Amino acid sequence: MKKYKFKNLKYDISAGLSVAAIALPQNMAYALIVGVDPIYGLYTSIVSMIVATFVGNSSYMVVGPTNLISVALASALTNIGPDNYLNILSLLTFMIGLLQILLGVLQLSNLVKYVPHSVIVGLTTGIALLIGVGQISNILGMEIDSGFNLFFNIYNIIYGLGGINYYSVGLGVLTWTVMIGSKRISPKIPAYLLAILIPMLLVYSFGLSSKVAVVDNFSASLPKFNLFEFNIDQINKFFASALSISILGFIQVLSITKFLEDKSSEEVELNKEFIGQGIINLCCSFFSSFAISGSFTNSFTNYQAGAKTRVAEFFTALVIILFILLLSPFVKYVPITSLATLVLVVAYSMIDVKDIKQVLNVTKFDMIVFLVTFLTTISTPRLDYAVYFGVLVSLTLVLRHTDKISFTHMHYQTDSEYPFLQHNPKDLEDKKEILINLAGNLHFNSAKELKNQLNESFLKGKTFILRMRDVDVIDITTIKELDKFIEKVYKNNGEVLLSGISTKLYKPLSNFGIVEKISKENIFFANSYYFSSTKEAMNKANHYKNN
Repeated sequence: MKKYKFKNLKYDISAGLSVAAIALPQNMAYALIVGVDPIYGLYTSIVSMIVATFVGNSSYMVVGPTNLISVALASALTNIGPDNYLNILSLLTFMIGLLQILLGVLQLSNLVKYVPHSVIVGLTTGIALLIGVGQISNILGMEIDSGFNLFFNIYNIIYGLGGINYYSVGLGVLTWTVMIGSKRISPKIPAYLLAILIPMLLVYSFGLSSKVAVVDNFSASLPKFNLFEFNIDQINKFFASALSISILGFIQVLSITKFLEDKSSEEVELNKEFIGQGIINLCCSFFSSFAISGSFTNSFTNYQAGAKTRVAEFFTALVIILFILLLSPFVKYVPITSLATLVLVVAYSMIDVKDIKQVLNVTKFDMIVFLVTFLTTISTPRLDYAVYFGVLVSLTLVLRHTDKISFTHMHYQTDSEYPFLQHNPKDLEDKKEILINLAGNLHFNSAKELKNQLNESFLKGKTFILRMRDVDVIDITTIKELDKFIEKVYKNNGEVLLSGISTKLYKPLSNFGIVEKISKENIFFANSYYFSSTKEAMNKANHYKNN
């Protein structure tokens, strides 16, 4: 605050008001997804935004309830009864915050960079369908059993079509019309807020609260300190869910910060932002709030509205506080169908058809990972299963493709402008020196392939030059295969020379005993000139040949 410039105040206030117009109805709606009263969505907004003002790292990112995290929370708490629901929700939020802080402090949060894009697309698409189908019963005004399985929900909706409430459907259509129409007229119109206010006024004016489901129990109170019960059994039960939701939160933050960096040129320290998210969730757990993450919609609106600092987020929280204190008598008339329609529109916007087409058409790897993650998301009762299973499948596919190595035979011509040429391995018999170029990662997964390739190239009484300049990684499993090959060559009156050796490669080879076995004279180090060390090795090989 000491560095805060007063000239930025009007921009931050304006941005705060703009974000509040979207965040207010959205976050009430997200509370419905979580399975709690809409007031808890506003509690979460207030607590998270105020804390983020002090511990956030980005000038533009706005935190709060999000569609992805809301569905993940509800998915984790599917079988929890109403009497214990809020307590477990607070405990789960606390665990998420604590895990995020630990992951950030240990810098393990950076691992989210390695979650494939196809996993995120599959998860987001599946969640969008779950959210949309899950809100159809609210829009139709039906009371049906719901579960986090897409097919189960669709069956229940079809089975219960006889109980449609046409007042509810009408208000839902009105909400959608106002929202879409307002956006088309002008992007400056607070479409989300207007789409809630107009149906609310209709319900209030015509006494429709007895004919459609409304918010009704809306308290004018602000979030209060609430110490939940710590239960070791519940902590063990929800640990996997807490970890997966922590990772999902980081993924959202990563996506938003990268997007905002491209727009604003502001560089954000990701690890600090991750730790800040953990602190925010930790605070939320003690003030009747649920887990949050960065909100893409609100963050983009905040940037577009001209926010200069994180203080804009504080003003958004202030507007929500004033809304609760001044307008709570009217909020109880907000129809649930309007909130559900708003959620449905948000869910639709989550489906990126262009992105899905690219994932399905560009590579077979991405197509498989996307389909596995998507089908797991819509089929299983737990979203953390989809996250873990999608990542597991992608890792399996990666490992499957890394068992191949780059193994090339080369020919050296002293009188040519391009002295090193690829050589046909079938013509090795007439060569005294066999030059083999190794590249890529030589690790346990490719050790068998390396062994087979070396054995196929083996001939008695030959001098082998292994060029290793382009080897990035080597482990003990592949070093053992090299050692066996070297022993085999020496037992059959041959020689082995290594060229293009870096300091990084030399150390493990020396520690294992390879250097001692072939002698330092046969080790040729890489330098700034490509193939220079290989030329030296070839000259040394010619010396062996002449002797």
